Amino acid sequence: MSYAMRRVIIFTHNFAAMRDFYRDTFGLEVVEEDDGWADLAAGGCNIAIHAAGKGVKIGPDFEGPHKIVFHADDVAKAREDLVSRGARMGPVKVFGNLHLCDGDDPDKNRFQLSNRP
Repeated sequence: MSYAMRRVIIFTHNFAAMRDFYRDTFGLEVVEEDDGWADLAAGGCNIAIHAAGKGVKIGPDFEGPHKIVFHADDVAKAREDLVSRGARMGPVKVFGNLHLCDGDDPDKNRFQLSNRP
């Protein structure tokens, strides 16, 4: 039996801002939406935004770190594009031919741009 990743689910207390961020900043299409749930097409793997119930503790101090990685042939150009759309991005880091750049979404979930194939 084999498994293929289909989506990453991000739990949030800030549903609308999170859905809007991934939809508007990255231009992802919402393929399914219901009360507190939005599934966005992101290439080979979807990103799902799921409203967390009241009292549910989420974030780096509770669920541990995670990172969603998006491919970009030109990381610096992709960074500039995302910054122009309102994303908070760190500097581009270069390790030989590997270029990386981290950013944060509205809930401070870490994502990364990478030119790694």
